[in-house]
Amino acid sequence: MNETIITKTSIQQQKDTSEKYARTFLERNHNSNKLMRVTKGKYTKSDNIYSIATNLFTPTYLSFWSASYFKGYTEQIINQIQVVATKKHKTINYQNYTIDFTKTNKKYFFGFEKIKSGNEFMFLVDDEKLLIDSIHYENKLGNFDEIIKIVKNAKINKNKMLQYLKKINNKSLNKKIGYLLEQYKTMDISKEIDYLDKNYVKLSNFLECKKTNKKWKVKL
Repeated sequence: MNETIITKTSIQQQKDTSEKYARTFLERNHNSNKLMRVTKGKYTKSDNIYSIATNLFTPTYLSFWSASYFKGYTEQIINQIQVVATKKHKTINYQNYTIDFTKTNKKYFFGFEKIKSGNEFMFLVDDEKLLIDSIHYENKLGNFDEIIKIVKNAKINKNKMLQYLKKINNKSLNKKIGYLLEQYKTMDISKEIDYLDKNYVKLSNFLECKKTNKKWKVKL
């Protein structure tokens, strides 16, 4: 069995056997510690928490602070594995980890890839979408410094970022991303993105916002 997540259905398909046998097989292997139960009906023999977390449900991908740590953009070690999904799922406590699922609108569900992790596969956000996700759900990052670490360390492809921002089409997001890219990446996208209006937006709820940037109309 090569799957990270093993279920009754996968056993039935692999072994061409009955539902009763598949259930018995899972119970026996779990009782003998050959398989670990992650949550109801889902088992694994893997010790790769990222592969486990992003294969429990389909589709999902690793993002936020967890992805920043996985990519080496933060030195903070967290035991919460943060996964983005299109459906609501309950938080799962597994071994020493908490697997937390954030349901997002399908409009925002893109910008990730299937990658090899050890001998298994996982689903990981790309750098451009990681920055967008971190601005959109900043409470998942703990503090604003963690967002800045992502901006500084991420390998941002300008064309891909523009493509993503145009797909989402949100002026508030465009202002925040535009300011951060110009401030920390010396990348100016002001002539290529729609952001101009009279409204100022807070760059982050983590900040007290004592000054403003007139170009991008953000409160800092």
